[in-house]
Amino acid sequence: MKKEEPIPRVREDLEVIPTSYQGQKALLVRDFLGLIRDPVILQGDALQIIGLIDGKRTVRDIQLELVRLKDGVLVDAEAIGRLILELDSACLLQSSRYQSEKGRTLTDYLKLEVRPSSHAGVSYPARPEELRAFLDSILTSAGQEGPGEAWDGLCGLVVPHIDLETGKKVYASAYRSIRSARPRRILLLGTGHSLDDAYFGLTEKDYETPLGLVKTDRKAVRTLKKAGGEAVSPYDISHRREHSLEFQLIFLQHLFGSSFTAVPILCGSFGRDLARVSRPSDIPDVARFLAALRALWEEDPAHTLFIAAVDFSHIGHKFGDRERASSVLLEAKKHDQALIAALAAADGRAFWAESRKTRDRYNVCGFSTLASLLDAVPGLKGRLLDYEFWKEEATQSAVSYAAIVLLAER
Repeated sequence: MKKEEPIPRVREDLEVIPTSYQGQKALLVRDFLGLIRDPVILQGDALQIIGLIDGKRTVRDIQLELVRLKDGVLVDAEAIGRLILELDSACLLQSSRYQSEKGRTLTDYLKLEVRPSSHAGVSYPARPEELRAFLDSILTSAGQEGPGEAWDGLCGLVVPHIDLETGKKVYASAYRSIRSARPRRILLLGTGHSLDDAYFGLTEKDYETPLGLVKTDRKAVRTLKKAGGEAVSPYDISHRREHSLEFQLIFLQHLFGSSFTAVPILCGSFGRDLARVSRPSDIPDVARFLAALRALWEEDPAHTLFIAAVDFSHIGHKFGDRERASSVLLEAKKHDQALIAALAAADGRAFWAESRKTRDRYNVCGFSTLASLLDAVPGLKGRLLDYEFWKEEATQSAVSYAAIVLLAER
């Protein structure tokens, strides 16, 4: 990479988390695609340099800007160049190296028939007997379990995808409410944290966990893929390291064994559409996808469940806010309450209008998933079971999440 050439932009599909390392401010960079195996920690001048890489500046441009930012202190151009090469070697820049590695990874992953567990041994135990004990401990964390309520018109659940230990009480409230269900097919929708520009990401792969193999309903996936057209990503790499669906499958296997097939769906962002439409089905390809999704549910509503694996507001420094989470916590709670109220009233337009009003100010990662469900199943209503806000003092950040049972007329 020559000094006079513009430096390629930093990738947009990275997770960047403000943190501290050895007593200094740092950024932790993680890659959902898996092109880099271990997280990268950036400190010192690297923090300023990576913020100046915009796809237009050269090494010389960055050097001059650093002089201004550092009150005349000169940073060696060779040092800047070495850092740029390190970032490129780590596939953090949108360079030809990144494009080549991404293409190879996409093609290789597409050939696999089984999606291996990505979080076993990290987020939950890898040994089956230990995992079952772990899940039992979560399911009893909400207190003594009663006989449970038989929900008339049970259609599914809204459940978190936050860290399992952190959200255990809400996970318990959610999954204990469907113990009596007998699903044959589970339509599993989650947040596609690494999904590019597509609205939906599908996979025909079976999901492997320490509790066994969850068979994917490939015919249903192909039906959705055909209906969704360009709304569906041509690749399934977004499922590779995604935790939102994997966390749900271990609970579902624990409760229902191998009695069901899954239809794994990751949902992308509707952020670019908030101002121009009033619901997902105003987008033609999305409308056809959601019509096909509804048709799958209508084939056997008594034995089909929707599981929406979502969190709600994400606020604070960790999520790009200048303010501490504590300063906007009440506002975020009001926003969550408005969304949950719209879900309770089966009012998809009100749900969409609330996020349009705030311009997704509170980073509700489950917005697209829930907006899609409200559109796909008219009359779908949510009944709130539990709600929490998790606060992370180290980054002055917070995340909200809920357990909501979904009901619909059949």
